[in-house]
Amino acid sequence: MKLKYVALLVGACCGLTLPALSMASEDTIFNGYIRAGSMFDAQDNFSKVGYAGEMDKTMGRLGAEVDNSWNGELSKKWDLDGGKSANIHLELESDTDGLQTRAAPRGSGVSQTYVELGGITPTGTMWGGLRYYDRENYIFTTDYFYTDYSGTGVGLKDQEIAGGKWDFAYINSNDTNHSDRTDGTAAIMHTLHSSAKYGDWDFEVALKQMPDNAFTGDVNQYATKGVEGTAIYSRDDFFFMPGGFSKFIAQTGRGLGSGDLLGATLTNTSMYRKSSLYQKTVQDKADGYKPYQSKVMEGDQSYRMFAWGGWYGAKVQLLPTLSYQYNDYELGGHDSWYSASLRPVFPINQSFSVQTEVGYTKNNLMVDNVDRGSDSRKISIVPTFTVNTGTGPSPEIRFLTTYVHRNFNTPWEQANSRNDFLVGIQADMWW
Repeated sequence: MKLKYVALLVGACCGLTLPALSMASEDTIFNGYIRAGSMFDAQDNFSKVGYAGEMDKTMGRLGAEVDNSWNGELSKKWDLDGGKSANIHLELESDTDGLQTRAAPRGSGVSQTYVELGGITPTGTMWGGLRYYDRENYIFTTDYFYTDYSGTGVGLKDQEIAGGKWDFAYINSNDTNHSDRTDGTAAIMHTLHSSAKYGDWDFEVALKQMPDNAFTGDVNQYATKGVEGTAIYSRDDFFFMPGGFSKFIAQTGRGLGSGDLLGATLTNTSMYRKSSLYQKTVQDKADGYKPYQSKVMEGDQSYRMFAWGGWYGAKVQLLPTLSYQYNDYELGGHDSWYSASLRPVFPINQSFSVQTEVGYTKNNLMVDNVDRGSDSRKISIVPTFTVNTGTGPSPEIRFLTTYVHRNFNTPWEQANSRNDFLVGIQADMWW
């Protein structure tokens, strides 16, 4: 009985110190992505896929993805009286395994842990924690995030100002991929980001700063600050023709906003996307391919453009993409790359279609009057089985056939210069 009275007393005291909350509703959501499969190539007698790294996805990723991956996100949201809400996010994600044909567990880790609070500000939501940020600017046919400001931070989203919706964020990211940092392990980059959406237009600006951007044994003075901007124009038609959608994107940046860091923070996703061939070759001649995102100078400048879209007809669907980037370097010289891809999809019935894709990408780089560029091209034919779930992208089982030509003029990558024929299977699912 004494314990009962103590419990009542504690409850009464808490009632005096904590505001009473009337729970309106709560909801738990589970979503994620799975890609799993195996590929084999003719040059290796169909015993494996003989590519040390991924093929260039900017020429289209269909039939060219030599990795498996998965991620799953749990979120729990409380909608409370007075317009207040709380939404907690937790996401687990796998490490890629290079399409190994095995059933053993793969390494994984936490990729997002953050909370959103609604009703704190007159409009929009407040957030804080570790999260993927601004990754909705994504070309899914090439797997390219043209903005990706992921990291740990705090911000406000969807603030209504002057008839538009604004985002404000502070984010820090950490380069833990290189042991040759002067501090032995890492370097922090601070990013201030803001975006404003007005109708069909989205304007974004980011300011960046790194207190220490040095490497052991490297006497170069790399950039400690940078600035960049992005403009996105979206249309509800297929390049001014009825139906579908289209987007036009222009980006420019300087210092820490150039090269591999244009539109990005220090993340693995942005490190391995196509950007500056110069950074991936010249900066590390001795060791070969070893990407360093932050090895850029204060005066380095980059310019990037995209045009992509989709048209969905009853007998054919078309998904084209055009990409271009030019980099101008403080120490002299420049490089550039461009790519084009087209994915025509031919629906046969509700459960079967034939997906096809053609693509080409070209890198232009001269080093000491020697061509160190590359070019790649591919064509894929992918019979696909699916069931329409009615709730977003449908799960697919694909039978992959791809012809690929890759030509590299960088010595340590010439082994990957090959004409090849690849076959495989793949399951792909969003939910």
